[in-house]
Amino acid sequence: MPTNDLSSRTSVRPSWDELPFPVRESVQAVLGSPVAGSQAQTGGFSPGLAVRATLADGRAVFLKGVATDHPVHGMYADEATINRSLSHQVPVPRMLDSWEAGGWLLMAFEDIDGGHPDLSPGSADLPAVIRLLDQLPKTVSPSPIPDAPTVAAVLEGGFHGWQALADQQAELDSWSARHLDRLAAVERDWLAESAGDCLLHVDLRADNMLMRDGDALAIDWAYLHQGAAWIDPAFLVPQLIRAGHTPAQAEALIADVASWAAAPPDAITAFAAAQAGYWERGSRLPAPPGVPYLRGYQAAMAAVGRTWIGFRTGWH
Repeated sequence: MPTNDLSSRTSVRPSWDELPFPVRESVQAVLGSPVAGSQAQTGGFSPGLAVRATLADGRAVFLKGVATDHPVHGMYADEATINRSLSHQVPVPRMLDSWEAGGWLLMAFEDIDGGHPDLSPGSADLPAVIRLLDQLPKTVSPSPIPDAPTVAAVLEGGFHGWQALADQQAELDSWSARHLDRLAAVERDWLAESAGDCLLHVDLRADNMLMRDGDALAIDWAYLHQGAAWIDPAFLVPQLIRAGHTPAQAEALIADVASWAAAPPDAITAFAAAQAGYWERGSRLPAPPGVPYLRGYQAAMAAVGRTWIGFRTGWH
């Protein structure tokens, strides 16, 4: 699962050789052949292992994992649970196995030789990415994990930020300062329209997708939520804007995605406000251990989010 310039140099990860010997040895026991070579992958924002590995028998696999006492272990455990539940119809790389050894949780996936999609205007990858937005809810609705928590239950406690920034009397850019009361007033309103039985990815961006034979696949499905299918396209819109589209162009690209077309416009606007507030508030926090570039990314995405909100509301 290779990286490209959009997603490189964003994380600090261990190399394969740095893992404890029992962890490395476990691959042979589980997959039937030891690792003969590995190439570290540096994209994304999680601090765990991510390597493209060649096994001694010639097979190529993608290995990822994290120590079981690491703070993000729960996220990796959820990813393993999610991938075990996905049918072969879901457009993702297949998980071959998951296991614990030597105080680590490891997952092995089929290796995908394609790169991350280019989301910039005019890219030949865009049609495949848009198809993915329609394919995902068709293959994971109803949720293959029926007791997955609702997206509202998971995100209502932290997926916002404007009210917190107002309470802190934070120093803001002039646009945010002018509209702070309105942003805080609407940032939770999307929750009322979030119910649904679609298993959601909630982190679709270029480095969480890979291209294979002209199709886009979703990767790094690490968040266990179910809800309304329009939420995944809403997560992608700011990534399209970041890639160079205007907000109008980004929304036009996904206009025919069924879940997006059926979404209440006010809910999308409230979601945009919530996401931008989350990014703005998060960008001011200390960097998490092993993830030194996250806060800069969040600051940049907060600016993108403000652009999207301004387009949808006409606030100047």
